[in-house]
Amino acid sequence: MWYVIQTMTGKEEELTEVLDKMLPQTICEKSFLIKRETCWRLKGEHKIQKEILFPGYVFVKTQTPETLYYQLKKVPKLSKLLSDGEEEFLPVREDEQEFLESLITIEQAEEKEEYIVKRSEIETDEEGNIVWAGDPLSQYLGNVVRKRIRKRYVVIEKELFGKKRTVLLSIRLKGEE
Repeated sequence: MWYVIQTMTGKEEELTEVLDKMLPQTICEKSFLIKRETCWRLKGEHKIQKEILFPGYVFVKTQTPETLYYQLKKVPKLSKLLSDGEEEFLPVREDEQEFLESLITIEQAEEKEEYIVKRSEIETDEEGNIVWAGDPLSQYLGNVVRKRIRKRYVVIEKELFGKKRTVLLSIRLKGEE
């Protein structure tokens, strides 16, 4: 099962490294960030970069959440596991995990897997409405609350981690690299 750890924005990579070094795989099977591809235009050229999709959040996969919780208290710079006030910490709900898994592509980078949300290819009509979208956006066109085609992104709204949240997804026009 996946759990979410909240940490200081900008310290996510550092926390995943600490978790991987300090905790055995029997307690923490995996710790990871979800990143998204973004497109920046620089001197007329599109530059692809990766940014953290959920700043301040680190995901962990574990089958022993209670043991993980007590081990995390020993980890420096750890903020908290997400909770609802009643329970000490909450798992990522099954439907939320399915949503996140539908967005991500797992790539091998150096010694660790990277969880990346790729840019979705789209087609628009003359008014700028999206008439077709490739994965991962295709399943969530009904959830789009804002689109900026020229800036190459859309924002979808989804229930995540106990709250209604907006998720920024990058897009590319059909035929673009």
